[in-house]
Amino acid sequence: MNQDLYIHGLSKTFSQITALHETNLVVRRGKFTTLLGPSGCGKTTLLRLIAGLEIPDTGTIMMGEEILFSAERKKDIPAHLRHFGMVFQDFALWPHMTVFENVAFGLRAGKRGKGFASVRDKELRTVVLEALDMVRLSGMEDRYPHQLSGGQQQRVAFARAVAIRPRLVLFDEPLSALDAVLREEMRIEMLSLVRDLGLTALYVTHDQIEAMSMSDEVVVMKSGHILQTGTPEVIYGCPAHPEVARFIGKSNWLGSERALFRPEHVRWEQEQADQHAFTVEILHVSYVGDRYEIRILAENGEQWTAYHSIRLPIGQQMHIWVSPQHIHQLEA
Repeated sequence: MNQDLYIHGLSKTFSQITALHETNLVVRRGKFTTLLGPSGCGKTTLLRLIAGLEIPDTGTIMMGEEILFSAERKKDIPAHLRHFGMVFQDFALWPHMTVFENVAFGLRAGKRGKGFASVRDKELRTVVLEALDMVRLSGMEDRYPHQLSGGQQQRVAFARAVAIRPRLVLFDEPLSALDAVLREEMRIEMLSLVRDLGLTALYVTHDQIEAMSMSDEVVVMKSGHILQTGTPEVIYGCPAHPEVARFIGKSNWLGSERALFRPEHVRWEQEQADQHAFTVEILHVSYVGDRYEIRILAENGEQWTAYHSIRLPIGQQMHIWVSPQHIHQLEA
């Protein structure tokens, strides 16, 4: 059965401000798709429209052949009947409920709709404990949210989302409330769980590292528009728009916004006869652990970034080389 998510012509305006222009998107079944962009780019609005938490002004949302929303047909399936799981930035746990009751909440709500109508009370405990076991919280079902760490609370939120066996899990900046070390740990853990369970995931973040390291497909957004959709490798290596090149990684521009190369492609010695040579001046050197990040001034007045294994003296003039295949030309 086709369970891809289809978005066509979806838009949303708040108080005469267009948060999302007419948008088309396909989220493939079993894939991890990320909506990436700065604050205010429309990514959370799009997620909330898909979830059924906001009503679109135009367009359609379909899961396979099923219409979840159609402005033209005036059809809108309520959020609790779409059978989607959702993991929020602030965990959204009920403080007065135990871990068990928080995870069971979605299952009980589903009994009033079509989602988990087949779950009887005697089965519910088994389903909840299985979900907690998946996120390594076995034995903590009787605790309350305030008795858990931030990472444990996030695991409860994830267990609640997957306990209903959703056909799509929506993540709204789920790791942004965690510290850097825990965020990296949870990123790996969450991705492994999504993969192991064979879930379809739509993930919202402003963090390019999260997007590039977790995703099968990245959707880069700005000002309510989708700028580019593709694999992380395509988004990074072949940006289709100057804003994509700026937002993903570091870009060195060749006098315009139509040609660029990445810092890791700078060579400090000539390796091939067809390499482009540039005279540069060392402006700034930063030690970043495994290498030095070098800020250089090019002849065209642009400031570029390069990497080196040793600290170079400030003010020194040098030559760098870049191979033609590493200079990316953006389409007009």
